[in-house]
Amino acid sequence: MALPAAPSESPAEPAGAAGLKLALSLLEEGALTSRADRSRRSHGARAVPSAGAVYPYEFAVLTMENGEPAAFRVDADRRACTRLAAGDRVAEALHASALAIPADGGAVVVTLTRPWLSMRKYGDRGYLYTQLDAGHAAGNLLLATTGRGAPGTLRLRFPRVPLSDLLEAAENCREVHSVLLVPAAEADDAWTRWTVHDGGVPERRVPTWRSWLEKTCWDSLSARTEHPRTTPAADASAPLVQLSGTGRPAEVPGGLGDPSEWPKLLASRASSKAFVPGTVPAADVWQAVSALSTPVRTDLPAASPMGATLVLRSAEEPEHNAVHLLTGEGERLPGPLPTADEVVRACMQQRTLAGAAAVVLLHAPRTALSDTGSGTAAGAEDLRELAFRCGALGQLLYLGANRAQVGVTGVGGFDAALWHSLAGLPESDEILYVLLLGVPDDSGVKLDRLATAHAQNER
Repeated sequence: MALPAAPSESPAEPAGAAGLKLALSLLEEGALTSRADRSRRSHGARAVPSAGAVYPYEFAVLTMENGEPAAFRVDADRRACTRLAAGDRVAEALHASALAIPADGGAVVVTLTRPWLSMRKYGDRGYLYTQLDAGHAAGNLLLATTGRGAPGTLRLRFPRVPLSDLLEAAENCREVHSVLLVPAAEADDAWTRWTVHDGGVPERRVPTWRSWLEKTCWDSLSARTEHPRTTPAADASAPLVQLSGTGRPAEVPGGLGDPSEWPKLLASRASSKAFVPGTVPAADVWQAVSALSTPVRTDLPAASPMGATLVLRSAEEPEHNAVHLLTGEGERLPGPLPTADEVVRACMQQRTLAGAAAVVLLHAPRTALSDTGSGTAAGAEDLRELAFRCGALGQLLYLGANRAQVGVTGVGGFDAALWHSLAGLPESDEILYVLLLGVPDDSGVKLDRLATAHAQNER
């Protein structure tokens, strides 16, 4: 029952480096805060969703300070940063990772996952949820930079060990997920609520306390090999999934619209707790879905095995109700559409979702998953890369739905076999993410936020 003594902190100081101020204000906008629920007196709302509201990731910032590169660990809950290292150690880690701090006050924002936070609730599936949640956050940060007029670049294919060693990630059961290169831009005043502490002085360092349960969980993951195909594509702006455009009404434009409007969308994003049974204009659904075609700048190849399917079941215009393959040939599949009871069954008896007007399924062929050992196709991707695509696409759908004034929520617990049948997907495809759209009902209770993992068949 005894706890180790709390470590003593060095004196607090304000953030001084321009790149650190920029990164902290960007984290506030793109990941840590949201104005969506203020009218509902909800505290602690974030700009991105998370399975079970556990947010299993952290951040670090590398930027120039007093003429030399410095690394900071970010404590989002306490709004505090700890300076871990500065000088040659940071420069060498950046060089070994094939990274560079953008000039004139830019920053490198590192997303680190902490799988234990999700896996202690969801078991093995928690690792996938960790990747999806990190994809939401990293993708939203990338959109936030673009909305500020300084488009950043997200890197996922780079040597992770040097950064992991610098940030003491693996020894603390963290995994380097991605890095965001943030070009110099004006920072708002959000950074002023943060403090900085010096953690680079050896005599002030204390051993980090680690739960044996988290260490056991981490050991079960550390045996996984790194993705062998780490060759990055050239940095380029492209959609994370290639939509066919077939089926979308001509009056509905593609993408998320004018980037100057994105800050308002990011600030007002919300997850629907439930759906009111009823119809939704087909154009609104298609406007939400068209956000998936928004280009983002990454080092991933433009071509991807990722597929997307729309099941539109309650449009105001009945002729639009159908299963629409959004990728490939963009076919419209015949056959009956899911009933409300089938939607509930396919979403693990989450009855609050029965009134969903549409469902978006993100899926990929199992042969494209290089982690399975059979991913020999040219388009094979690491599970974590595909999960990033899903998470970032999910965030785009959230924002597109917000823009179209349609309710939306993501579901990680679902009956894959039943959704295969309801949507007519090939059995060879793996469904990675399910998102539902409809008329929002915020008076309900979101079961996934409860301690029991209802959507994973816990009782």
